[in-house]
Formats: sequence, structure tokens, C-alpha cells
Amino acid sequence: LALLPAQLFLRNLYDDIAQPVGWSGRVRLSRGSLRDLDWWADIPVQHCSAAIHVGPAAVEFSVDASRHSWGAVLNGHTARGFWSEEELGQHINWKELRAVRYALDSFLPWVSQRVVLIREDNTTTQAILGRYSSRSATLHAELKLLWELLQLHSITLQVERVASADNIADAASRLIDRDDYSLDPGVFAMLEERYGPHDVDLFASHLNAHLPCFFSRFYCPGSSGVDALLQPWQGLNAYGCPPTDPQVLLAVVQKVREEQASVTLVVPYWPAQPWWQQLMEMAVDLVFFPSSTALFVSVQPGLRAEFNLPWWQVVAVRVQW
Repeated sequence: LALLPAQLFLRNLYDDIAQPVGWSGRVRLSRGSLRDLDWWADIPVQHCSAAIHVGPAAVEFSVDASRHSWGAVLNGHTARGFWSEEELGQHINWKELRAVRYALDSFLPWVSQRVVLIREDNTTTQAILGRYSSRSATLHAELKLLWELLQLHSITLQVERVASADNIADAASRLIDRDDYSLDPGVFAMLEERYGPHDVDLFASHLNAHLPCFFSRFYCPGSSGVDALLQPWQGLNAYGCPPTDPQVLLAVVQKVREEQASVTLVVPYWPAQPWWQQLMEMAVDLVFFPSSTALFVSVQPGLRAEFNLPWWQVVAVRVQW
């Protein structure tokens, strides 16, 4: 079609006129149809024609979805995340389609204003993206959200199907990140009142970030940077609940010292560890919490039985330069 999104903005009308009212009957248009008619009444100029030949893709990435998470790989960069409680119950076809949107949103620096080829092993997703339409109301609604993202960032999308065995994003979509938990919102609110306002959540994801600005382990929607240890902290009032790997904690403490960063860290009370002694030399305040898994929440509702939240005593350590 010369008007690429035509079917996307006709699906609701097709469904409405399919009602068995007869030739002389009247059809009540749905709200979705009325919104689509508004779009047709004021078609954006860029949609009034289509190039005969788009040209080769400038960027390529693979994407996949599993029962509990999604993943994508672009030039060795990994984007991934877990499904929320609401998303978890959706059909796999819906998850595959949403994974495409999440992947594009995660890779915006590379895909904006580009022709992008995605490699996908789900035939339903490939068909939907080929015609920009679906008879499923939930898939069609998700497709519209994807279309809005494409238009906002001037992305032209191409799709290529690959066999599941050849999809390099499969591993990313099945990875279980056992450190992807966060402090209970009520406990964080107490720390925010005491030491805030904080500027950035150092160790988070798009599902569990306590602040609009956050750094993540992997690329994900909304992330301000990947790998907090590679991002600048100086001049920020940072908050972080880092992974409990002793090597990671040591690196965190050393970065705080090197950059003279003001930070609130929620860490295990492990006074025998070398990093603890270094942290105490910089601390200006401490808040001890009792040993309880209730201090933390998980964004992995489908995997709660497969890992344990921290049960040991933790302490909020304030460093202020």
C-alpha cells in the first residue's frame, strides 16, 4: 500500500461494519473507530505516499520473548527485562510484539532516524508487522503503540524471520537476573526524606527504578546509562542498592572514594569484608534494618520460587562530601 498504516487505522472500522445489522441497518461506531476517523481526517503528510524502494537497513538486531522475560541483541549490546505482573499473563504472540517495542525503545541511540531490520522467530509477529494490522484487539492495540514509537523517532522497520535455533536473542530472553530486586518503596521513601532528593537510582531497571533517572545492568526502556560503574557519579546525589557480590561492592566503594560521590547505599551488614572498612571511613550516617525479606520486592513474579530475596541484615550508608 502507498499509505503504509492504512490497515492499522481501518481495523476498528472493519470490525464495526461487520456487525450483522443488514443493508438498511445502522452501525454504531466504536470509540476506536472514531479515533481512527480523526486520524484519516488529518493524515500526516509523511503518510500520503510511500517509497517504492526503501533501501538496505542501516541497523539490524535480533529480538525474542519467553514466558518470563524478553531480550534483544544489537552489535553485541544486550537489552532485556522481565515481564511485569500484568504483562506476564499475556499470550506469547503479544509478548513477542511488545518485545519489539521494548527493544527499539532500549536501542534508540542506534535506531532513531534509521531503516532497521529486526530478526524475529515468531511468524505471527512477522505477519503483523508486514501488514500493520491484526484481528486480535490486544495485538492491534500493542501494534498502535509500536507505530507511535516508530513515528516519534522516524524509524522505518523491516522484518526477517529466523529459525528459533538461530535467534541470538534467545539466551537474553531466558536469562534469570537474581539481583533484579529493589528496596521496598516505603523504605525508599524514608531514605528519600532523610537524604534526598536523590538524582539517580544507580542499580535498577525500567520495572523497579525508584527514580525517573536510573542506570541499568542491561539496555532497557528509559535507562539513562548501562553499567553504573561506567557512569559519572560526581556532582550527583545518588541512591543505590548494588548487587551483593563482594567484588562489585568493592568496586562501588572505590568509585565513591575516587569520585567523591555523595550517595546513599543499601548494602549487607558484613563488617568483616574489606569493602566495609573502606565504606565506614567515608560514612557520615547509618540506618540499620532488621533481617527480613520484606525489605525488598521482586519484579519477577513468574520466578519467585526460583530465587530468594536477601534475608541478611542490611544497612543504609550515607556518604556526603
